[in-house]
Amino acid sequence: MTQRAAGRFVIFAAPRTGSNLLCGLLNAHPDILCHHGLFNPGGVHRARDRRGAFGSVAERDNDPLTFLDRVWNSNRDARAIGFKINLGENPDAVEILLNDRSVRKLLLRRRNRLRTYVSEKIATRTGVWESYDPSPDAALPAIRVAADDLLRHVDRNATWYAGLEAKLLAAGQDWLDADYEALADPHQIARILAFLGVEGRASLAPTCHKRGPVNLGVVVTNLDELADALAGTPLSEDLAGKDLRDLRSPLLTS
Repeated sequence: MTQRAAGRFVIFAAPRTGSNLLCGLLNAHPDILCHHGLFNPGGVHRARDRRGAFGSVAERDNDPLTFLDRVWNSNRDARAIGFKINLGENPDAVEILLNDRSVRKLLLRRRNRLRTYVSEKIATRTGVWESYDPSPDAALPAIRVAADDLLRHVDRNATWYAGLEAKLLAAGQDWLDADYEALADPHQIARILAFLGVEGRASLAPTCHKRGPVNLGVVVTNLDELADALAGTPLSEDLAGKDLRDLRSPLLTS
C-alpha cells in the first residue's frame, strides 16, 4: 500500500508574534510534525521532541532547496509537516517557499503592534527568545519606548507582510491569516487544522509560555509620555489592547 506524502506548510511570522507558541500547539497534534525556526540564523531549530539533523547551518544556507527536500521527506507518519520562518531569515528560502504551490502558507500576525515591539525589545535585551518555563514579570528589564522607533518597527513588519501577500496574490495562491491574540480560540485552531488538512480530534498542549507582562506599565518606563505621543493615531488603541493569556492547559480542538 502506497503511503500518502505528508502535506507541507510554512508559518510566516514577524518576531514576537507567537510563532513558537503556534508551532508547539501544532506539533502536539498526533498527525502534525511542526518544527520551529529551521532557518534561524543561530541554528536549525527542530521540533523539541525530535532528534537528528537536516544538515548544518552552512549546508542549509548554501543550498536551501536540498535542505528543504530533507525536511519534507523526514517523516512519513505525519499527515502534515511544516515549520516557521521569520522576517529577516534566509531570503532564498522565503522565495522558494513562496513559489512552491505545494506548500500551504499561514501568515501569523500579532495585532497589538506595541506589545510586539516591547516583546522584541525584551528578547533582544535578555537573549531569551523562547520561554518554556513561566517567567515572573519582576525578571523582565525596564524598557523605554521611543515613538519614532516604534513607528519604524511597525512599518517594517507591515511592509514585510504586505510583500508576502503581494507575491502570493500575483501568483494566484491562497493563504490563511491567523492572529496571535486568538490562539486560545478553539475556532481559530480548528480553522488552522482544517487548512492543514488534519482533523481537530485532539487536545493541543502548549509548550512555551508568555514572556511579556500583562500590564505594559511593568516594563515600559515612559507609558504616559508614549500615550501622549500616540494620541489620535491607530497605535493608541494598542496601549490598552487585550493580549493573549498565558496558555497553561491543553486546548480542545473538537
